[in-house]
Amino acid sequence: MADLKERIIPYCLHNAIEYGGKANPGSVLGKVLGENEDLRKSVPEVKKVVEEVVKEVNKLSLDQQKDRLEKSGVKFERKEKEEKKLPDLPEAEKGVVVMRMAPNPNGPLHIGHSRMAILNDEYAKKYGGTLMLRFDDTDPKNENKVPMLEAYDWIQEDLKWLGINFDRVETASSRIEVYYKYFEKVLEAGHAYICFCEQEKWSNLVRRDGGVCPCRSHTAQENVSKWKDMVLWKLKEGEAVGRIKTDLEEKNPAVKDWVAFRTVDDPQHPIVRKRIKVWPTLDFASAIDDHEFGITHIVRGKDLAVSELRQKFLYNYMGWKYPVTKVYGKFMTSDDLVISKSKIQEGIKKGVYSGYDDPKLVFLRALKRRGILPQTIRNYILALGLSEAETTVDLEILFSENRKLIDPEANRYMVVLEPEEIDISEPLKKSGKNEVEIKYHPDKKETRKISVSNKIFVSGEDLKTLKGKDVRLIDLFNVKLDKEAVYSKSQEFGFETKKLQWVSDDFVKVKLVTPEGVKEGVGEKALLKLKPDDMIQMLRIGFGRVDSVGKDQITIYFAHK
Repeated sequence: MADLKERIIPYCLHNAIEYGGKANPGSVLGKVLGENEDLRKSVPEVKKVVEEVVKEVNKLSLDQQKDRLEKSGVKFERKEKEEKKLPDLPEAEKGVVVMRMAPNPNGPLHIGHSRMAILNDEYAKKYGGTLMLRFDDTDPKNENKVPMLEAYDWIQEDLKWLGINFDRVETASSRIEVYYKYFEKVLEAGHAYICFCEQEKWSNLVRRDGGVCPCRSHTAQENVSKWKDMVLWKLKEGEAVGRIKTDLEEKNPAVKDWVAFRTVDDPQHPIVRKRIKVWPTLDFASAIDDHEFGITHIVRGKDLAVSELRQKFLYNYMGWKYPVTKVYGKFMTSDDLVISKSKIQEGIKKGVYSGYDDPKLVFLRALKRRGILPQTIRNYILALGLSEAETTVDLEILFSENRKLIDPEANRYMVVLEPEEIDISEPLKKSGKNEVEIKYHPDKKETRKISVSNKIFVSGEDLKTLKGKDVRLIDLFNVKLDKEAVYSKSQEFGFETKKLQWVSDDFVKVKLVTPEGVKEGVGEKALLKLKPDDMIQMLRIGFGRVDSVGKDQITIYFAHK
């Protein structure tokens, strides 16, 4: 068993290093069995050992994993990763592609929105085209969709942080009169009608039973007259809607005679000063704008695929060419990742969240504050590509990608949470040390010196769980851990030796902001030389982004392990 474990350890270490510090048991097992024919006869035993070793390896820091693999002497051939490329867009020509992003400004962008933004940006760049930002802000009623004044700026800031440069900004709510004129033209041509049916009755008649709405029989002149009544607020909310006529044989109930306009008696809109009560739906407004702004290609979520089916009726009536459209699968978030506007606003009021940049949230400004790089998010989205399969946001994959990008540059520091003071006067005397020189990074030459006195701090959790055991104080010496530590008989340390970070009595206060809450601790004095936005690794804790530095205190936002 011991020999088997020694054979498997390098595979686990290599796999962990390849994936940012976390080995995957399945991947390791496949590699081990693929390269060791003699072990294929003992799969259950090999699998058990792999799982055990993976657990041990994943407890090590990335630096420790690299060091351990180097010392093992085992070499693995490095596979060059294939760069993932997006498929070509049909009918796309260099220099003539025009694309658009159409977010609703009901809050800042979250991780789900990034897929729409990055894919459109990548294609616009690929073809040397134009990319427009169009605010889709014509729903002043739905609680989760009502625009927020601040969000217009927030979204532009979020996009720029992602490295997305847009050539033009348009706002749908500023073009209401344009939409009115087009709808009147469609009414005059007999391709739309004003419907007075109660919604549920209409739905039962047309969608469920396949019947025909009686309002369809109104003349174009009657429809135009009733439309003017709507615009002049003579018809209240719920009394009438404007519908686009579709094929009577249309099988998709979500497409049949879709709503183009509706009345909102009490619209809540932050930037429309004029009192407007008749509002276009997303499908009507975006259809008109895509034509007027010369959009050639649309890349959007599969959940909006029905928009194309609806809008093509309007385009056919107007004699327009519909933009080439590609869709990607729904990009979902798990239940524990809250993105609902109403829930978040309620949480902010109750103090559950500090704001949209709270580390518990997955808004881009929250990820930014934690130290997730924009390139990390872009790499993650490009790896998903244009797949139409439903995908759930996997933060572990996102963090793994971020780890790969920041690990080569992030300097290492010692931070101790829930610190407990211990006495190391006896080990100091025996070792003859009163100062240690520590590298900032295993791959860099720069070092700093730390003076060591009789008192140091270790984690209260470490003291509780490892009391009486031999441990290695990182870059110092081995001790039998206790409130009064004793110099260990053996100063050798290896894979099995528990290595603890420590902080001298010349410390700075550390406030670590995590998704679980704020943790207090102490850290080495060198932390005060850092500046906001610096990325660091706190040994045995994880990576973090420096948020602020004071005279004797530093605030760090936890990124991930």
